[in-house]
Amino acid sequence: MSFKFVFWDWNGTILNDASAACDAVNVMLEKRGRKTITLDEYRSMVDVPIVRFYEKVLDMSKESMKSLSDEFNPLCHKFTPENPVSIETIELIKTLNQNGIKQYIFSSSHNKFIEPYLERFGISQYFETVLGAKDCNVGSKVERTLDYIEKNNINKDEILFVGDMVHDSEVATAVGSECVLVSSGHQCEKALLKTGRRVISSLSELIDIINSKRVVL
Repeated sequence: MSFKFVFWDWNGTILNDASAACDAVNVMLEKRGRKTITLDEYRSMVDVPIVRFYEKVLDMSKESMKSLSDEFNPLCHKFTPENPVSIETIELIKTLNQNGIKQYIFSSSHNKFIEPYLERFGISQYFETVLGAKDCNVGSKVERTLDYIEKNNINKDEILFVGDMVHDSEVATAVGSECVLVSSGHQCEKALLKTGRRVISSLSELIDIINSKRVVL
């Protein structure tokens, strides 16, 4: 395989929780007497840092990010499906490991929300580390990801980033590495295509990309 390192985004990429996030937001909107949104509307508006999204649907002069995060997280957990990590994704992670690919998770979510799922689905041993956030504000992943790569002397030319958001492409750009975006997650395909990155509809396409290092459109 040409790529030796895969940096996975978590929410919307490995974890299938876009619908759960939209449902959680709608509960919050209803509570405030605001109009609810469809999943397509959510996917067209969502952004990083997440405050940019909330500014589109709420009056942020009356809100704080901490209170919104404290409200959102248990709701999203409640609506997340029983098996939010597909068998196909688990098998892909195992296959990459068997082929000597080192895997990492870089996420805007706090580690405490990620690690229980890794244990539950028996895949924690396939990841070198989880680069989660230190808070629940869903901010930029650039600094901590870049810092980790530099400290561990990982060759940027051998890294493939896999995500579902424009911000995942921004992280890859900051590092100087390739990136593939999957259109089945939190952000709509239209937004992803604007990055100029390879956009795939399913993670099943990833093996061929990694084998051939054919990331271009």
